[in-house]
Amino acid sequence: MYDNIIQSMKLIRKVIILLICTVYCLNGQDHSINFDGNNDYVRIPDHSQLDLTENYTLEAWIFPETFSWLAGIISKYQTNAANGYLLRMTNQAPYNGLGFDEVVTSTGLLSANQWYHVAAVNDEGERRLYINGVEQSLSGSPLNVTANNNSIRIGSDYGSRYFDGRIDEVRIWDMVREQDDIVSDMDTTLSGEENGLVTYFTFNEGSGDTLYDQTGNGHHGLLMGGPSWADGYTLSALMGDINFDELLNIYDAVMLVAIMLDHEQGTELQLSSCDTNQDGVIDIEDIVLLFEWILEIDVGSRMEISTGEYHISENMITILSDGDVAGFQITLSGQNIDIDLPLPAGWSYDRSGRQIVAYGMDGSSLPDDFSFIIEDPESVENIKLAGWRESSVDAKMVNVPNSFMLKTLPNPFNPGCNISFKVNRSGNIEVSLFDVRGKYVQSIKNGQFMIGEQQFYWEPKSLSSGVYFIRIQDEKNFQYSKILYLK
Repeated sequence: MYDNIIQSMKLIRKVIILLICTVYCLNGQDHSINFDGNNDYVRIPDHSQLDLTENYTLEAWIFPETFSWLAGIISKYQTNAANGYLLRMTNQAPYNGLGFDEVVTSTGLLSANQWYHVAAVNDEGERRLYINGVEQSLSGSPLNVTANNNSIRIGSDYGSRYFDGRIDEVRIWDMVREQDDIVSDMDTTLSGEENGLVTYFTFNEGSGDTLYDQTGNGHHGLLMGGPSWADGYTLSALMGDINFDELLNIYDAVMLVAIMLDHEQGTELQLSSCDTNQDGVIDIEDIVLLFEWILEIDVGSRMEISTGEYHISENMITILSDGDVAGFQITLSGQNIDIDLPLPAGWSYDRSGRQIVAYGMDGSSLPDDFSFIIEDPESVENIKLAGWRESSVDAKMVNVPNSFMLKTLPNPFNPGCNISFKVNRSGNIEVSLFDVRGKYVQSIKNGQFMIGEQQFYWEPKSLSSGVYFIRIQDEKNFQYSKILYLK
């Protein structure tokens, strides 16, 4: 009954998310304008309020589809020597950087078919430019901006420099906006009454040939050349589309892991998108669920996780579960603790300080009794196992008792050694060899043993010198012993 309740709650949550998305679209709250890069733009008539020369901020969400020389985003510079402010693509091939009042970023900052928030600030002549809230280095000499009678264009610069792609949420301020302020509301819709906001376009009309100024100042824009209406940037924030390219793929998974481990600083919109299961925490569960969506996993054929353990023996940790493990997250007590994960093919892992995440990228599950070597097993604070069908569990730690009294003599040894152990219950016993990474090498002995002291001589064949682990196990228990083989 409890499982039915949990499944019902998950279904209700998904339905609510779907309804929110549906209402969002039906109400026309998520639109942009798609410019084809050929004679189309939005024209905003000149006004004294728009003649900004010293302190101003230009903001927009952009989705470039191709890159071309000086393609305009926001420009008040359409006639020769007008010297109005401008935000556009760079003049340096392949034109995937940004230019602001003739100072430029490096190239290679933008990718096609991906949403970016851009903000350009003139602070009494000092220029700053931010992409997704992160300040970028600028080079060159800034333009001496002067007032002019040019209109403002969105999607076009001087001459035939047209933007190819979508533009959304354009804001022009007659004040300097600080980085914290830009980041705090870049993902939100403004009221239009904010201090210093001169003109503001949400692009949420969704149809027609007019872009309405939301400030009440009346600086409405007229669509020229027939640009088309399209979905806006907020649609990409849903269902794991973390890089805002409107696709679910490996790039989203890479960004999710990077943001989770603080390799990258995500925006509020990206953080919301990272939380794929909407539980308020970004962790291994979100990674597994995203791969479930990307790979279109048939979760009906996968066993959910309800219990999990990790057993410690010597420096070896073995993970056990009653379901299919699709990923796991290890939390350590320190940052510089050596760990070696012999993950199966199709799996990957990443680490940042005390946090380690490992996950299947091809839909495969973790092998049964997966083992790995760690410098200090006591440094493990927690191991979280994540499975398909949104199942997860914090594995319980079990110290494996020295039940077999496993010994190898001599140790180090060459050419062979005596392996001795004690059997407390008659049955099948397997003695196996693992390398220093915890990877299975070979079976040493496998068969029925009677109760009592047992011993046999083992001389390895075709084995390189080095450190290995011998594992002895029956149906319930196991034990490891470290050995050193010298040739």
